[in-house]
Amino acid sequence: MDTKEQALAAIQEIMKQNGLSKEDILSAWNIAPTAAEKLEYEILYTDGTHSWFPLVGKIPWGVIIFGCAIQLKEIPDKMSYNKAQNFCSKALLKGKKCNSGSKFFWKKIINLNEEDLNKLNGFITSINGQPLKGDYWTTGKCHDYDAWIAFLYKTQQGLSSANRHGKFKARRVIEIAEFE
Repeated sequence: MDTKEQALAAIQEIMKQNGLSKEDILSAWNIAPTAAEKLEYEILYTDGTHSWFPLVGKIPWGVIIFGCAIQLKEIPDKMSYNKAQNFCSKALLKGKKCNSGSKFFWKKIINLNEEDLNKLNGFITSINGQPLKGDYWTTGKCHDYDAWIAFLYKTQQGLSSANRHGKFKARRVIEIAEFE
């Protein structure tokens, strides 16, 4: 028996001796007993904790993918690049500033195949979020007057430049390394 198996056997014995159920253990870790299976994506909560399991009493902020958490909801209105960047950076999560996601982060989202993007959007909507669709500002400027936008449409995804005075959506993004 390897060390992991020995440790698990010891835990089971302790649980048995103390009359503890699996539900008792999950409750001690604030994990909903009905959600004992690992989720498809890790969730970042508003208090900065993150987990592969739904946590009782915590409010989901976003979904973690590619080392970043992307907020469940988009900003309320389309806005210019500078306003979107300002709006995103004013949001603090455990004292850390959010942004609108780098061009490289959005490129990874864009490169998801249709099935994986549908799975991600399905997960986001299952925890009361809005699916990723339409045009989103990135943090990247590409010329004096232009910035990069990521576009996610059913028939086409990609990156394009747009005048920074144009009005597009944004989604707050934060690197998970900020919380480690």
